[in-house]
Amino acid sequence: MNEVVWQQVALGKGFFEKSQYYEAEECLQKVVKAGGRYADVFCMLGIIAHERQALEEAKAFFELAVELNSGYADAWLGLSLTLGEMGLYEEAREAQEKAGHIRLSPPGEMDAYVKQKIANRYSEIGEILASAGWPEKAIAEYRRALELCPEFVDIRLKLANAHMEGGDWEVALEQLSHILHMQPDYLPARVRYGLALYSSGRIAEARAAWEYVLQKNPAHRVARMYMNLIETR
Repeated sequence: MNEVVWQQVALGKGFFEKSQYYEAEECLQKVVKAGGRYADVFCMLGIIAHERQALEEAKAFFELAVELNSGYADAWLGLSLTLGEMGLYEEAREAQEKAGHIRLSPPGEMDAYVKQKIANRYSEIGEILASAGWPEKAIAEYRRALELCPEFVDIRLKLANAHMEGGDWEVALEQLSHILHMQPDYLPARVRYGLALYSSGRIAEARAAWEYVLQKNPAHRVARMYMNLIETR
């Protein structure tokens, strides 16, 4: 890599890490035009294209990245997400499986930024699988995300919701309790906690959960709706 190309890669990565995608894309495209073929450059360009919903372009960049490095988990995950949004669910599943077969470093040895990116990709794939009617596979992806970033309460809430949709109230309650232990005032989780309690026949506890939400936010419409459900019961 010559000095000019190296500088553009470094600048592009710097902009990318700050989510300054327009500037990052400009630098990284200069690398490509200069003949540079680097998997991480193509992966970043794929993510940037995906951010602006240029899905065909994103797909092409991710494919170039995995062609150069078949062990690039982040690129496989990006490709899977893009294919899913294009409605190519079988191809998305195959790409996701290839990502899953790549041996990752133990969490303690992985850079925090990389862990967060991969966890978010697993979560996004879980959403695609859930919307495609594969709840068990979605649950598996959410759990993989939480193995990397157990503190991500939004992903844990998605996991709890997936279990609730399958009628597995006990597991859902376990996950929601975990969230509320970490963040007692995370109201989206407390609302769902109340619903899981209500669906399990624990009406008084459900009422207490929704009353807590309304104390924190008297205008919370969903909690009010559920309270009305109890009152008209």
